[in-house]
Amino acid sequence: MDDFFRNENIEIFKKWIYFQILNNQKLLLESYDDCHYKMCYKDKVAYLVIWPQGIIEETMSQGDKILFYLHYQFYNFYFAKDLFYRMIDKLTEEIVILDRNILLCCTSGMTTSFFADKMNKYCQLNQKLYHFQATSIYNLDELYQNYQFILIAPQLKYKIAELSSKYTSASIQSIDSLVFATYDCQSLLKQIEDFYEGEV
Repeated sequence: MDDFFRNENIEIFKKWIYFQILNNQKLLLESYDDCHYKMCYKDKVAYLVIWPQGIIEETMSQGDKILFYLHYQFYNFYFAKDLFYRMIDKLTEEIVILDRNILLCCTSGMTTSFFADKMNKYCQLNQKLYHFQATSIYNLDELYQNYQFILIAPQLKYKIAELSSKYTSASIQSIDSLVFATYDCQSLLKQIEDFYEGEV
């Protein structure tokens, strides 16, 4: 595209951006001028800047964290429009944080405490939204109502029917003995994810 048509398309693009932001009920156009647009959605802020020679910069942040950054040459209106929509999609994206606290239970709570620590680190590294705590079976009466899912050590498997009838608000399953003995985080996570997929 030669400079004349690029400049004409950029002017059209500027006006188009303004009306896209203004007509989007989710967005707040906080400030703008001929080349700078600042828009907000909840606690996220996005900037679109059109620099000379048709360079476009899109930035989005949430507090101190950069969520999105693009820097590109304006080739044509449709190319720029697509990239603008990608930024808006990211800006208005809703992240659903699920309350997935899981209780691990064994006779004394010591072995499951170690396993819970390993699972918390494993899930954090793999960006899984689960949180683990551990307890002794003797403390279940005080804690069970805070959990949807309770996993018990294999040596307590014989108590599943009794515990399930006593703690009806929670689902109770046993951890496989090999998974428990080897602290196999990947296999335990699969068991947990299978459970939650069945709940959906």
